Amino acid sequence: MKQYIILSIVICCLYSHVSYTKSNFEHFFNKGCTAFHHSNHAKAIHYFKKTIDLSPHCFQAYYNLGLIHELKEEYTQAIDYFLKALTVNPTYTKPHINLATIYYKQEQFALAKKHYQQALITDPQNSTAHHHLGKIFLEETILDQCIYHFEMACSLESQNVHMLLDLANAKNMANQTEDALRLYFRIDALLPNNPSILYNIAYTFKKLGRLQEAMPFYQRVLTINPDHAEAHFSYGLALLLTGNWNDGWKEYEWRWTRNERSTFPHFNKPMWDGSDLHGKTIYLRAEQGLGDTFQFVRYAKVAKDKGGKVIVAVQQPLLPYMKLLPYADLVISVHDTPPSFDVYAALVSCPMILGTDIDTVPVDIPYLPADESLVHEWRNKLSHDKQFKIGICWQGNPNYSTHFLRMAVAAKSMPLDYFIPLFSIPGTSFYCLQLKTGTDQLHQLKDKSQLTIFDEQFDVLHGNFMDSAAVIKNLDLVITIDTSTGHFAAGLGVKTWVLLPEPPDWRWMLDRTDTPWYPNMKLFRQPKPGDWQSVMDTVATELITLLDMHS
Repeated sequence: MKQYIILSIVICCLYSHVSYTKSNFEHFFNKGCTAFHHSNHAKAIHYFKKTIDLSPHCFQAYYNLGLIHELKEEYTQAIDYFLKALTVNPTYTKPHINLATIYYKQEQFALAKKHYQQALITDPQNSTAHHHLGKIFLEETILDQCIYHFEMACSLESQNVHMLLDLANAKNMANQTEDALRLYFRIDALLPNNPSILYNIAYTFKKLGRLQEAMPFYQRVLTINPDHAEAHFSYGLALLLTGNWNDGWKEYEWRWTRNERSTFPHFNKPMWDGSDLHGKTIYLRAEQGLGDTFQFVRYAKVAKDKGGKVIVAVQQPLLPYMKLLPYADLVISVHDTPPSFDVYAALVSCPMILGTDIDTVPVDIPYLPADESLVHEWRNKLSHDKQFKIGICWQGNPNYSTHFLRMAVAAKSMPLDYFIPLFSIPGTSFYCLQLKTGTDQLHQLKDKSQLTIFDEQFDVLHGNFMDSAAVIKNLDLVITIDTSTGHFAAGLGVKTWVLLPEPPDWRWMLDRTDTPWYPNMKLFRQPKPGDWQSVMDTVATELITLLDMHS
């Protein structure tokens, strides 16, 4: 705020049409500035208004009145005075900056953008306007314009840590990751041993897949600030990715303290410690995405095998399907108040509670059920197809609330175009497992017969995932990006191929084509970020080999 509240000491040179002399309004203006400087706002307002009475064209007096009202958070009056200053002097840059700042606070981004852009017309070297305009473009996820304005701001204030950090973060979000890393190191030189900067360096090394370089920076952060929840959590992901599950699961528990959204209901009951459950009821609650629930609901079976009565709470869209679970005594929504229980746990915390390592993952496949009557019904519907039946999925859910999650989904997703060459492989038929999102790409198919697309009653008439489960059970193979479909298909016991971005999600670890989580799954990894063509070339070769073995 200090950079905006700069008293205007330039004396108005426009002549008044009243009988007072020029020195009269200069006198009142200067007294107003003095009162403002001493935070005597009432006197300052009085003298600036006297100035305007004597010289209605003194735009600095209007501007200073706007500053006072802005300081008092009287934004309606502040806006009025800033606009009056611009009416008198349309080339005056400062009121545009203040108006934009007020509108930005009020989340009126279109108006804020307009005034920052106007400020840059009159003052192209205004670093504040560039910086805040970059922030607006960031809010709008227009990253090229965001980065342009952040770069302009940094060129004008090369030592400004806040501007440099915003630029580095924007470049990271735009996957200009190497540039972001260089900027973080530049900031580290200006502000050494700052845990937030060290964390960003560690995170970026991890994002680049350079885990050995990331680890010392995570450790430095946690030495300086042992309670840095984000660093603990991200460090945990890095440890899990490298296969150090013993330490990784413990660090992963810091997810609960990362931010306000990372909360788990607190109950006046003990958390499960992994012990025997005979005579006890356990409440297991889902969290995060649907894929996580499909992956970790296997631990409800572990709890059942330990003798417990098992209550499982899942996301609302999964509720009809999860009621098929044979090892859950009761399935409810995460929004429902659970009945009485003795112990509880988050599903994704169960590996930590039970000390799961690479060799002890519960892999009683299939552990996900399907409605047998629907399986039989779909078997009859697909009986005409004697070819090798393959389900495909190419798009994750793009509708997450944060830009970070949307970018993560975008990195995991691929255009349908990459699948189309597979359709011409003899002896195959393909089925669309893509529902709701990504279906807008189906118009790209020149030959609609190449891919079987289910009607609008699919997974609606019988409930979410009910038809999908039954169809998947009748397929020979599922090929999917890293989304819930992969966990679903593999948990149902069907051969599943998952196409992974570089770097991959923590659960797939590094340099493996298999995974401890699913013995019926094969992993296909990008050799470098964004290289889906190499992945699909390998998939095509492997598919031809599989068909030869199958025939």
